[in-house]
Order: sequence, then C-alpha cells, then structure tokens
Amino acid sequence: MVKAGKIDRIIFIKLDRWFRNVREYHKIQEILEAHNVTWQATMEDYSTATADGRFKVNIMLSVAENEADRTSERVRFIFESKRRKKQLAFGGKIPPFGYKVEAIDGIKRLVKDPETEPIVTDFFDHIRKYNSVRLASLFCNEKYGLTRNYRTWAGTAHRELYTGTYKGVEDYCPAYITHEEWDHLQNDHVLIRKTQSVERVYLFAGMLRCPDCGKTLKATFKTYPRDRSVEYNGYRCNNGQVGICTYKGTVSEKKVEKYLLQNVAGELEAFLSGAELTGRQKKKKLVDLDVAKLNEQLRRMNVVFVSGNISDEEYAEQVAAIKEKLEKAKQAEKDERPPDLKILKQFLKSDFASIYVTLGKEDKRRMWRSIIEEIYIDGIHPCGIKFRA
Repeated sequence: MVKAGKIDRIIFIKLDRWFRNVREYHKIQEILEAHNVTWQATMEDYSTATADGRFKVNIMLSVAENEADRTSERVRFIFESKRRKKQLAFGGKIPPFGYKVEAIDGIKRLVKDPETEPIVTDFFDHIRKYNSVRLASLFCNEKYGLTRNYRTWAGTAHRELYTGTYKGVEDYCPAYITHEEWDHLQNDHVLIRKTQSVERVYLFAGMLRCPDCGKTLKATFKTYPRDRSVEYNGYRCNNGQVGICTYKGTVSEKKVEKYLLQNVAGELEAFLSGAELTGRQKKKKLVDLDVAKLNEQLRRMNVVFVSGNISDEEYAEQVAAIKEKLEKAKQAEKDERPPDLKILKQFLKSDFASIYVTLGKEDKRRMWRSIIEEIYIDGIHPCGIKFRA
C-alpha cells in the first residue's frame, strides 16, 4: 500500500507497536521516507524532524528491544529447566494426541492416555507394516470413527516426542516408537508435495464449500505430461481425500470463471431487485431501550459501584442484565440496518466484461471477492452465487 502511493500517514498507539527493533525501524523508515509517508504515535511524543528526535527514537527502540530479549531469555531458561527435570513444558493447554497430563510425586508429567493409546499404537503399527502415513490415517479414522485429517496425522508421525525424546531430553515421556523406527520414517517416507509458487493465484480460494461436509474447498492444481508448463487450477475437499467426506470431485477454476461471466449480471440484477423489495417491506421493530441509553445506564452503574453504594453481588447481577439488553439492542439495530448495495449497483452498471479481459489474475480475484461471498456448487459444477451485501 505504501509503495503504491495509497497511504499518506500511519497512526499507531505506541512506538513498540509498530517497530520491534532498531534495524527494523531504519529499514521501514527508509521505505516510508522514499514514498513521503509519515507516522505518528498517539500516546507518545516523538519527532524525526531533528537529530535529537531521531536519537530519542533509537534509544527507546534499543531499550524496548533489550527488554524483549531479556524476557525471551527468561522464558526460554524456565522452559529448558522444566524439560531437564521432565516436567510439563508446553505452551498449549491440550497435550499431544495419545498423552495426558498426570501429577507424579506432585510434578505434572506426560503419560500415555488409556483412551487414545490404542489409536496411536495402531497408527504406528500400520506405518511399520505399510510404510504409509496416509494408509495409517485412513485405517485409524475408519476403525475408531475419527475425523482427523491427513495433515494432523502427518504431524503426529513426524513428531519426535513420540519416541520419548523432547527437544534433546531423552525419556521425557513414555515412547510409542523407537528412535530407529522414527529415523527410518523421516528418511524413507517421502510425502508427495506440490511446490507452492509465489506467482500462483487462485481466483476463488475460500469462496467454494463442499456440498457434503460444508468445509471450504482447498485450492489445488495439476499438470499433464505433454506440457508441464501449463497448470490447471481446481478446488477439492481435503476431507474427501482422507476418507472422512464422501465428496471426491474437483471443481475446475475455468468452469467457475466461465459460469460467473455468463451468469453474474442476471443473478445480480435479480438479487438487487429482491433486496430492494425486502427493504421497502421491512418494518422497523420496536426496541425497548436503544444502545445509547443502555451504555449510559452501564456507565452510571460503574460510578455507583466505585462509590461503594452497591454490593458486589448486586452490581454483578445488574451489569449482567444491562449487558444482555445491550447485546439484544445492538443485534436489533444490526438487523434493521439495510444492506449496502452501492458497490453491487456500480458493478452492474459498469462494462465489467470488457474490463475483465484486461485484468491480471490478482485483480480478477480482487474483483470477484469485492462482490461475491460464496459460489454454490452442484457436484463439480457451479450453480449459484451469494453476493456480498
């Protein structure tokens, strides 16, 4: 946006919310100055117009960077100490699949979870037998009625923790697989990956849903041996690829694009007519109290509580009641607000078909996203459009 000349000034709360270190500051500042973009911290007073001002900015950034580094070092030291003592040392609250947290001699440790232990054991046994993570994931999903996708199972297969070793600490937890077997899995089990090109643009990514499970269809591509330079984009359900969804089709991007160019004008015109008719017929609902009055009640209640003229229990009860009414009032206002059809009307009036052929793929995607929220599909064919309003 800055390089495109669309920004004149950047406003943020504090300096450390925008720049994280001195090197980053100078790198970004060079870009800003080259495009005549200024910045301002609303809660701090800085000036880069003088040498003293620039010196102050450098000092404050150096102090902030040092504090962040020291905090990071303290946290890292604490976690390393916990790992050496084989204590629980995870950032997340949910332990790895197949394990649970249990206090042993007053210390929290990872132990095998009796409920999921058979699943993980079968998973690694199946890998040993067939040398395939995908087959093992399909087997466990079917046998135990799970819906874990392939990516999640692959993460389990390639996590060293399941050997009992965690970040260099051996016997950190009970093992499901030996180190030798795990090394063999990493070296010999080659996953088929498609290299993601930075130039590849999918026009309708995130705009199509699986007609069976409702998940967003994921973008993919394929080539043919006769010409590997030509890529054919499409969209498929990842759940269908691992056997937890019945939808196996791939929706062609070219078919979707052709459908939209042929039908978007007619469907948009019908949508606008229906939206305007609904707007005229809609009657405004009565709201007991509007948002402004409820916010004022909440403010007064806070004043009364701070003054000590109301008990904690009574305050909590009355605030909860006011907030409940406030949410209902906000939702009522939102429901009564007419949809903004301005962009859709402008699009319909424009000669978008002639303009479209001159656009690059990035601009084409931006155009479709500006007016379309979702594209409905029937089998592998597009069949309807949900417009943004």
